[in-house]
Amino acid sequence: MLPFSVFAYCAIDLLSLTIVILGIIVQARIGIGFALLSAPLLFIINENYMPGPILILGFILSLLLFFSEKQSLSLKLVLPALAARFPGSWFGVVILIYLPQWLLGLAIGVSLLFASLLAFIKFSISLNARNLFLAGFFSGFSGTITSIGGPIMALIYQNETPVNTRKALITFFLIGTPTSIFLLVLAGELSQQAFVLSVKMLPGVLIGFLLSRYRLFVVISPSKKIIISLSVFSALIIIGKSLLML
Repeated sequence: MLPFSVFAYCAIDLLSLTIVILGIIVQARIGIGFALLSAPLLFIINENYMPGPILILGFILSLLLFFSEKQSLSLKLVLPALAARFPGSWFGVVILIYLPQWLLGLAIGVSLLFASLLAFIKFSISLNARNLFLAGFFSGFSGTITSIGGPIMALIYQNETPVNTRKALITFFLIGTPTSIFLLVLAGELSQQAFVLSVKMLPGVLIGFLLSRYRLFVVISPSKKIIISLSVFSALIIIGKSLLML
């Protein structure tokens, strides 16, 4: 049993908690923010935040959004993607086991740059079973290794109505994210420190979600371009930090 002292907050933990709160507020308001903004900053502070704790916190956010909006799961919209999530996540875990820390950081940085690029892309992709399957596989793979699996799924649904897109993404991550977490646990890739970090940052998800309900906090929501610019900046820092480990 872990001593309660490991759950005490230091100055760095409070900084991390603030980053989580701000990322959750932005995510709940404009649909992106946590994975592209908070996750890379947390990784810079402590590499153990990725992928496990970020996936766990993201899953909690999906739960809160699902229950607050009182919507039914839209399995029909995401079934092929969910079917591909497991093999994609399994492949990600296999790669993660053999990935040295510097290469993991490099993969996270490159994935972050790629995700930022996808956020700017406006070309049309057909919403069909094949494309959903491919997107689900790569989302599961990328999400399991780097905890960043949302942009490719958002790209598939970019021509759908906002309501359908939101329902589809919440359903996909609500059902798909536990798959990645479960496989990480089975592979022994969810360390004790990762568990402690998840517990310590959990209040940040709850506080951020509650604050996002108030219009007062709309003013702190940055534009999509600012979030992506900060994401690119964080990615470059992560890549540089990883190359210094060589």
